[in-house]
Amino acid sequence: MSLDECLGLPLGEAKRLLAADGWQIWRYSFTGPLRPLPGEEEEAARVVRLRLVGADQVDLVVAYVNTHHQRKEV
Repeated sequence: MSLDECLGLPLGEAKRLLAADGWQIWRYSFTGPLRPLPGEEEEAARVVRLRLVGADQVDLVVAYVNTHHQRKEV
């Protein structure tokens, strides 16, 4: 898996895939003014940037994607 494949993925999924390939998440930070509620970061945040910071270590920049306003079809 290449690091680019993590772009657009939810934070939780990206963390699992990176760990499976031996990468360590050094830290992650949010871009933009909105933040998900505590406990919703894994699903509501999408990876928008990755940066190599050391051997097998990456920083992630994530953005909050608010999907609560979307209408659910019945």
